[in-house]
Amino acid sequence: MPSADRVQAQLETALGGALPDGVRALEAEHLEHLAQALATARAAQGRELAAAGERALGFVPRLLRGPVRKVVS
Repeated sequence: MPSADRVQAQLETALGGALPDGVRALEAEHLEHLAQALATARAAQGRELAAAGERALGFVPRLLRGPVRKVVS
């Protein structure tokens, strides 16, 4: 199991800022659980965003979908 300091640093990087004192006070096991939950949520968010983009392309005429994909990507 990674140290609490290492997991805190990973969380700060993922969240883009300093952690609140209450989060810093968590034990390493709970910090690791929080980091895993955040990674799982971000992965699900990415999949949902990709799926939404594909659904949105359904409104674009077929001949334009390739060029639109290139511009959006």
